[in-house]
Amino acid sequence: MDMKLKDIIEGCLLGDGCIENKVDKYFYFKVSARDEKFVEWIKQLLENFNIHCWISHENKKLYSAGFYINTCSYNELLLLERKWYKKGEKRRIKIVPSDLKLTPTTLLFWYLGDGSLIRRKDDTARVPHISLATNSFSKEEVEFLKNRLKEDLGLNFYIVSNTTSTGFRKTIKTEYTLRSKVQDGTPFKFFKLIGLECPKEIANCITGSKGGSLHYFKDKWPNEEDWVRILSNVKEIGPILRKRRLELNLSQNQLGKIVGIRRENVRDVELMKRNFCAANFRKILNALNLNVFDLLKSLAS
Repeated sequence: MDMKLKDIIEGCLLGDGCIENKVDKYFYFKVSARDEKFVEWIKQLLENFNIHCWISHENKKLYSAGFYINTCSYNELLLLERKWYKKGEKRRIKIVPSDLKLTPTTLLFWYLGDGSLIRRKDDTARVPHISLATNSFSKEEVEFLKNRLKEDLGLNFYIVSNTTSTGFRKTIKTEYTLRSKVQDGTPFKFFKLIGLECPKEIANCITGSKGGSLHYFKDKWPNEEDWVRILSNVKEIGPILRKRRLELNLSQNQLGKIVGIRRENVRDVELMKRNFCAANFRKILNALNLNVFDLLKSLAS
């Protein structure tokens, strides 16, 4: 992926990245994470653009990588603070710029900072969906981001709201999350854009822990079983299955009998008119002796 500096920074700002006012007229960008190796990776990416970057230990759990945007040599970054923040009653508030354009790089760093792949436990049929947290943004801004995902990248997401009570007086607060649709192949399109595998430099970096077990950046990417379910909803898989069936000298009727489905179902999938359910897709892969990762390579080429 050809990464641009502005796309990296704006992707981080959509997540947990921020621009802070260090002293009068001096602003600095920083992104924080639990794993020092991750912020070292961010630091190296920034230094590839000849930006002097440092790493600080925020507290016992967080490390940060950052640089002064006022002193770097990229003029387009000087406007970032004005574009991404507005004055509130007590503090600055991060906002989504009205001229924001999403790119694969922006999407990658947004996902790394505030995204996850939601798997349903003990469910081998449902396709996992992608969640992009947008908790600091208004509903109008989240609606704007949903439209940008569709118009800029061809990805279909919908908005999910969650109401919580906070503080001593239990103030009601509504937060929003963007969740991917799954029946139209959006999860595959998403990972095709940002990379079918987690960047190897950060794959084993820790993102957090839950229930006593550690979670890593590589867990944000599909495993083999996830890919089976995701690809079962990708219509472009049909011609690949047809080619493999013909290589094995199997008719649609013969393949259908092996799997236990009607010939018409095989035909419609090959013609990209419908999809297999996850269970039948597994049977098809076994019958055709196909590896899901080989399918990914064919689809991504």
